[in-house]
Amino acid sequence: MQRKVKLYHYQLPLDCAMILRGQSVSVREGWIIQLEESTDSQVSCQNNPVTHIGRGEIAPLPGFSIETAAQAKQQLDSVIRQWLEQGTVELNRYCPSVAFGFSMALLELEDGLQKAIHSSNRHHHFDSALLLAADHRLISTEHAQLVTTSLCKLKIASQATPEAAIHDGEIARQLLQQYPKLRLRLDANQRWDLTSALAFANQIPPELRPRIDFIEEPCGFVYECLEFSHQTGIAIAWDESLRDADQCKLSANSKRGGIELIRAASTEYANFDAANVAAIVIKPMLTGCLSHCRDLINQAHKQGLTVVISSSLESSFGLLQLAHLSTWLTPNATPGLDTVHVFKHQIAMPWPRCDLPLLALTTLPCAVYSQHRTQHRIVEVEQG
Repeated sequence: MQRKVKLYHYQLPLDCAMILRGQSVSVREGWIIQLEESTDSQVSCQNNPVTHIGRGEIAPLPGFSIETAAQAKQQLDSVIRQWLEQGTVELNRYCPSVAFGFSMALLELEDGLQKAIHSSNRHHHFDSALLLAADHRLISTEHAQLVTTSLCKLKIASQATPEAAIHDGEIARQLLQQYPKLRLRLDANQRWDLTSALAFANQIPPELRPRIDFIEEPCGFVYECLEFSHQTGIAIAWDESLRDADQCKLSANSKRGGIELIRAASTEYANFDAANVAAIVIKPMLTGCLSHCRDLINQAHKQGLTVVISSSLESSFGLLQLAHLSTWLTPNATPGLDTVHVFKHQIAMPWPRCDLPLLALTTLPCAVYSQHRTQHRIVEVEQG
């Protein structure tokens, strides 16, 4: 068995600079990893080698990932060499972006998603919640799509003040009133305190609130999120708290996963039964290897929670893999993947109905790692 790895490095310019937890980001950096496994010609059928290929994306998100791009690259070199030498890897030892991207490459290599990932026609039917910022000018440009769409994810809480929360609440109310078939998912990224969160909710009449599927992490503390839901009747979803709980599990060597830890914290809240926890949001690039993501999904489903797979500003290639993953693991929940428009280019595979220029992998800088079994060494070759 001969193994080879190609590691393509990309630096994609964004359409405009984004502020991610205080960091200004104008270029998205990441890697597309391609694993190749070939049978020896002496043992393959008809004396011709058969090569299997699997690909994945590794792209830590500045401000959100626990690892930097430099740390991810260092770990990538390590995991690649381990796979070339042994054919297996312990991905739980590696940072989330490396673990997830490599696990997706292994899955493709083993045809583990044959019906979803390898069905070339299915990606034309992928659905995603329309992504909007709480900005009147930007929303007005999407009027035609808002008329026909049924689900929108509205990014709110760009500022943490009660005045800004009132502004965001007014926008949410106007959307619900102007588009009577529209449902909203809201994302506050833990930026409000309870006072600001309630100021937001006060702008939305009670009769419109059932059309809010949930709000992700309105407050910075679990008990405040639960109190917000208790007082307003608006459902909430866990996102950052889920990953924080998993990090606590790792650092404390606990056997309880993120779902259990959040549940334990929630039961300490006196009005837990009056709160409405509807969903969890999983960003696999920030969560870790595929097996861990599947465990979280299974645990959430057992508790009656909806699971939404969401992007971390992956390239078009990574978004398509997430879409396939959502079709496979969460077929009844519309994912949150409407982020390709923030880029100036696509990579490798085009996102449906997106006309941004497409860059072939062969145009990217590439490092090639080869295994020579007879000499028991690994050769790395840089390509332009």
